[in-house]
Amino acid sequence: SLIGFISGALLSVASAQSHQYYFVNTSLTWTEAQSVCRRDYTDLATIESTADVNDFLSTSSSYTGKAWIGLYDDTINSWKWSLNDSSFYGPGENSFRNWQPGQPDDYYGQQHCVQFNGSSDNSLGQWDDAGCMETRQFVCYNGKRVLYVYMKDHYYFLLVFLFYISSIYLQVQ
Repeated sequence: SLIGFISGALLSVASAQSHQYYFVNTSLTWTEAQSVCRRDYTDLATIESTADVNDFLSTSSSYTGKAWIGLYDDTINSWKWSLNDSSFYGPGENSFRNWQPGQPDDYYGQQHCVQFNGSSDNSLGQWDDAGCMETRQFVCYNGKRVLYVYMKDHYYFLLVFLFYISSIYLQVQ
């Protein structure tokens, strides 16, 4: 039916609007990396699921060190993503964590930023906290989820639009 076709098309476009990761082969502090990512992309990488971990690994497959991601400790023992816009995230997406065993440990109270482990040992893809003034390569992402967020926030309008289109279609028949 027409409604099924339009709904399917909208959902296909929405699902195609996921974010992409970009490995930046320049060593910067966490704050400097955040500035570059915000200037050239959307922000430092946000990792929302195990599937994102796999996408992330494929982006930096040749890199075996540690790279900054967008998670940080706001010093009240609360880990937050650099992109702190709640409308960007679906249910549970901003609470995903993939810590290495024993992490985060806030060694000497000086580790407030998070690095992704790209090495090929048992901690591949896991995270640990580190000092924000250390320099690391980093991963940015673009947030091409605008259509998804729009659809999520305006589903009533989209439903009315679909019914309107279908009524025109039925009148033509």
